[in-house]
Amino acid sequence: MQWKMRDIVLTAIFSAICGAVYLGWDLLFKALPPVVNPVVQAAFNGLWWIAAALIPFIIRRPGAALLAEAIGGFMEFALGSPYGVQAFTIGLAQGAAVEVGFLLGRYRHYNVGWLMLASALGGIGNYIYSYFYYGVNAYSSANQVGYLVMSMVSGAVLAGLLSWMLGRGLLRTGVLANFAAGREATASEAAL
Repeated sequence: MQWKMRDIVLTAIFSAICGAVYLGWDLLFKALPPVVNPVVQAAFNGLWWIAAALIPFIIRRPGAALLAEAIGGFMEFALGSPYGVQAFTIGLAQGAAVEVGFLLGRYRHYNVGWLMLASALGGIGNYIYSYFYYGVNAYSSANQVGYLVMSMVSGAVLAGLLSWMLGRGLLRTGVLANFAAGREATASEAAL
């Protein structure tokens, strides 16, 4: 479970790339008309914590989800996010919630179901932060519940499932052979 230099470097590079993706997602999201129902808007939320699922899938270390989102959120902020420093601070809330998902699995489960579960928890972190800083507290009770549920579903799909698909694709190329995911995949193939 010790972090190696290659784990840190991969985390920094992939998280920075995710931060650039987050900025693009910010700009697309800002283009939505303000009259769109908040529950529909929540369907977009999950992509903002994809680093919190992708990085742990690859390196399989405690703290990877939180660190990945901290770096991704900071990069999003540094590149000029319209959300300012909140791009970084909400990333911490989302990453911490996803980290709880991996903690519940004692950092041993990285299959598609577990990635989706951990990423769904990111929706809870997103909801709590948004409640206090983005006006979710002003929504009707039904919209608040809908926002939370849709954020969790979005997290499961856009962060969890998409990370699993990206990670599996990277495994097939062989570029992850020196990381925990690559070693586990090799061991599984050898057992067959």
